[in-house]
Amino acid sequence: MKALRIGIVGSGYTGRTIGEHFLRRGHQVRFFDIKKEVLEELRSKGYDVTYEIGDLADLDIFFICVPTPVDREGNQVLDHVKEAIKNLTLALNSSQREQIIVVKSTILPGTTQNILLPLIAKYSEKPDKIGLIYSPEFITEMSHTWTQDNSFKVSPENEYRLVLGEGNDKKWGDLLLQKLYPNPTFPVIRTDYKTAEMIKYASNIALACKISYWNEIFLIAQKIGVNSEIVAQACALDPRIGKYGTVHGKAFGGKCLPKDLKAFIKFAEAIHPIKLIKAIDEVNEYMREHYGVRGEDDRDSN
Repeated sequence: MKALRIGIVGSGYTGRTIGEHFLRRGHQVRFFDIKKEVLEELRSKGYDVTYEIGDLADLDIFFICVPTPVDREGNQVLDHVKEAIKNLTLALNSSQREQIIVVKSTILPGTTQNILLPLIAKYSEKPDKIGLIYSPEFITEMSHTWTQDNSFKVSPENEYRLVLGEGNDKKWGDLLLQKLYPNPTFPVIRTDYKTAEMIKYASNIALACKISYWNEIFLIAQKIGVNSEIVAQACALDPRIGKYGTVHGKAFGGKCLPKDLKAFIKFAEAIHPIKLIKAIDEVNEYMREHYGVRGEDDRDSN
């Protein structure tokens, strides 16, 4: 397989993990981030970094791994993603080659089609030579503060599936698979942008739901004098239920599950009168107030 030149835009935990994965597979990787301290740390470890996004222009494929926080009302804030798309697109005007941008950041359904594609069309001098794919990541950043069980951990080396959200021109997905994943060992789901974005949220909310469910079992068990740990361990032996979420007794925290849940609630309320998904957040907020968060540095899913 020919080595590719890959640019990482947003080199926090997710970007670094993806970049390191492709380095191990023999590709060349250059890291960019707006935080100099992040790049200084990577450079001290011998990685190729740049402090200017324009220095990525000669590369082949770009992964956008910037954060998508929420505001106080739960609305998703897209400033980082939009800025990354705009500045990278402008940088790519200096190259006339075909190049692929892969967005890994968590974004609500409709964002790629309605916001990111128009940004490329606005700022690109070669829009027909830039492919845009939305491919959500499912990497787990584990913390020993809540479990030692690495079976919960998902990384690029043990992905359960690869999701590619594509536009009408399927050649970009074909190229990405050919160049980066010629012989995938996991299922590949090729779909439209909106469906790929929904897959990411459905996955994260399912995980959040399991944790809040087991926390409610914990609260009930406490009231009636039952050891909820024994209950959870016994139930987890059923493969239909599984172990995830049975590590309970505190609210889930981290960078991803809480903000993704709140963003999706805000998004979904305008579409349908939701109840269960809101209850997940309500249970978690109760646990946060009364029992704390299971390791303030936990990142359950990104």
